[in-house]
Amino acid sequence: MYACPNCGANIKFDPATQLMKCEYCGTEILPTDHMFNRSAEEEKGVNLDADFSKEADEREEYEVTYYTCPQCGGELITEDTTAATFCSYCGSSNILEMRVGKEKKPDYIIPFKITKDDCVREYKKTLGRAIFAPNSLRNDDTIDRFRGIYMPYWVYDVKAEGTINSRGKVQKRRGDYIYTSHYAVESDVDIDYNGLSYDASSSFEDRLSEAIAPFDIKDSTEFRSSYLSGFYADTSDVDNSLYGNDAKQMVLSDAAKNIVVSPEYSKHGVTAADVADSLEKKGAKTTAKFGMFPVWFLSNKNGDRVSYAVVNGQTGKVAMDIPIDILKYFLGVLIISVPLATLLILSNILIGPRVLIMLTMVISLIVLILANKQANNLFAREILFDDKGYNSKRTGKQVEEYRKLINGNVTVKKAKIKSASGNSGFGTAIGYAAIAAVIGNFFGIGIIVGLVVFIVALIINGVNSAAGKNVPKDRIIIKAPASMKISVTIFPIVSLAVSGLILLINPFQDPIYYGVAILGMVMTGYTVARLVGRHNQLSGRKLPQFNKRGGDENED
Repeated sequence: MYACPNCGANIKFDPATQLMKCEYCGTEILPTDHMFNRSAEEEKGVNLDADFSKEADEREEYEVTYYTCPQCGGELITEDTTAATFCSYCGSSNILEMRVGKEKKPDYIIPFKITKDDCVREYKKTLGRAIFAPNSLRNDDTIDRFRGIYMPYWVYDVKAEGTINSRGKVQKRRGDYIYTSHYAVESDVDIDYNGLSYDASSSFEDRLSEAIAPFDIKDSTEFRSSYLSGFYADTSDVDNSLYGNDAKQMVLSDAAKNIVVSPEYSKHGVTAADVADSLEKKGAKTTAKFGMFPVWFLSNKNGDRVSYAVVNGQTGKVAMDIPIDILKYFLGVLIISVPLATLLILSNILIGPRVLIMLTMVISLIVLILANKQANNLFAREILFDDKGYNSKRTGKQVEEYRKLINGNVTVKKAKIKSASGNSGFGTAIGYAAIAAVIGNFFGIGIIVGLVVFIVALIINGVNSAAGKNVPKDRIIIKAPASMKISVTIFPIVSLAVSGLILLINPFQDPIYYGVAILGMVMTGYTVARLVGRHNQLSGRKLPQFNKRGGDENED
């Protein structure tokens, strides 16, 4: 806590002016003023151009106040010593436990630029587009809980230079033969990517941090603890090696994509995968620095679930979990469906019984597909499959349970590398079109069929050629356990089965068709209601327990 030199009140960093400002007497001072230097050692600072293997404990320390939540173990740090009355991670309103300690200095910090008023404005703008959002999200008491938090990030620089050798091939068709030419392409490269950031806290979900990215490193400045005054910060518990390979692979993939479009590569059939492989063999140097980036953070606790809204404190970009108010949703459905039904009746538009059954089947199939997809997404969310930071901090017991959950439910489909053809495929498309035209001629539509096949063949060939400009990635397929799907998929399945059976039997009594259609619509409507409920599950998460903070689950 810093005291105002004029009145002695707490002086805090003001994002609007980028100055330290006293809210009582209005005094403004630069954050870099010598009065905010805690010690000569802290004033000196560290400009670490660390090799990727160096650890964070090589940085100097500064004194902070730790606030730990007794419910979830979530922990924040600050320069202030006033009591924190709620936890940003689980929404608990208990007084947080306080202690004083030392924290490693970041290499740099991006100060808050977006004020709380700006944050609230962007939040309301986003919420205004969510017409079915609960009114509780718009309450002043809820919005007032926005808290400015500096989130820890590992920031990577990736460099590669030297000569690379790539191989390509071009295939051309001449008559009944396909001729393949092989090429070796050599070139000098100088790759330098800076500022690739990944959040360094296991308590800040990767999905949220990615949603409000990017941060502009150009606005970063040397770290001074004065920037924390009036704000909080999360502590780093993720090692810098966790995302290092991700940063390197992203750079190699992007560099390869840019390199392969040059004429010398494209005309010789070299793919981005070939170039990326050459760059990988050449080797790239990855260095890591530690930074603090500004995030406005809001948690909403609802029973045993919690949802988050986060706003980039530099750009104002918003990401949030938005549940659906079920009453608002079905009122909206009613407002739309009643006038539509009335219009159909007044227009004397009659739907035949067989057409009605087919329509029921189509709707049931769509709902079934949505239910299946939603169950898979909910399963992935519940186990935090995509959160590398959180998963890296699981205890031995949790890892064992996690493996049991994903066993048989998560598969990896290896990427298929497609080679660049090196030509437009015009001749091949003409060949396919000619064959199709001859066949179509027997039905009197030869020219139309030939033209359609020609266009489709050109498009397919263009897609295959474009595929060579991207580095293929393995596809991860996540399927929820059957026990998690059955309650939301059973009714659409029954509706499809019964409707299909009626079409097959083809009874003469129209009431049977209408009765089955009504039954199918009722079952589908019930499923939609369940999907809305599950969406609300998907828009939140279980109350967290952070092992790094001594939460309840920090036991083997």
